[in-house]
Amino acid sequence: MAGKFELKKGKTGKFSFNLKSGNGQVVFTSQTYDNKRSATAGIASVKKNADKDARYERKSSTKGQPYFVMKATNGQVVGKSQMYSNALSMEKGIKSVGLNAPGAETVDLTVEAPKAKAAPKKKAAAKKAKAAPKKKVAAKKAKAAPKKKAVAKKAKAAPKKAKAAAKKVAKKAKAAPKKAKAAVKKVAKKAKAAPKKAKAVAKKKAPAKAKAKKK
Repeated sequence: MAGKFELKKGKTGKFSFNLKSGNGQVVFTSQTYDNKRSATAGIASVKKNADKDARYERKSSTKGQPYFVMKATNGQVVGKSQMYSNALSMEKGIKSVGLNAPGAETVDLTVEAPKAKAAPKKKAAAKKAKAAPKKKVAAKKAKAAPKKKAVAKKAKAAPKKAKAAAKKVAKKAKAAPKKAKAAVKKVAKKAKAAPKKAKAVAKKKAPAKAKAKKK
């Protein structure tokens, strides 16, 4: 299985890369770069110099552990290896870089993978948008329901009111003849009483006239 370069971005915003062998083990780690373009150029430099032994500098840590660094043509350090337990393991590491780096693909881990969950959310949003008019109509109907109920109640009550009004008119119409009859009777009574009143008045005036003649 071929090796690969993994390009990544750190928490500080700087870039770096690792070279992994076919079994997934990290055999080389770069220095940090201020931008992605410089990091990509670093990968190209490793590929170019991987099979040149002169570009490797063998070193030893303060604890006596062997490791190597790779330098570019201009002498700048491109990156370094892990710490090894012995020189033989270190040489194997150099050989692994020489074998894996030239044809290794670059996996850019700085690019975010598309979110798989975005599609269902969009689908749900579209569904909601489609359902919105129906909900609006339902809400409108729910709002109109009490008014319709009131109208229905009034319509139901209308015959009763009309019946009551008709009953009232009929009652008045029935009472009218009685009132008219009473009025006629009252007038007749007054007319009948008129002669008696006139006679009484005349009777009162007669003695007064007689008394005046004697004088």
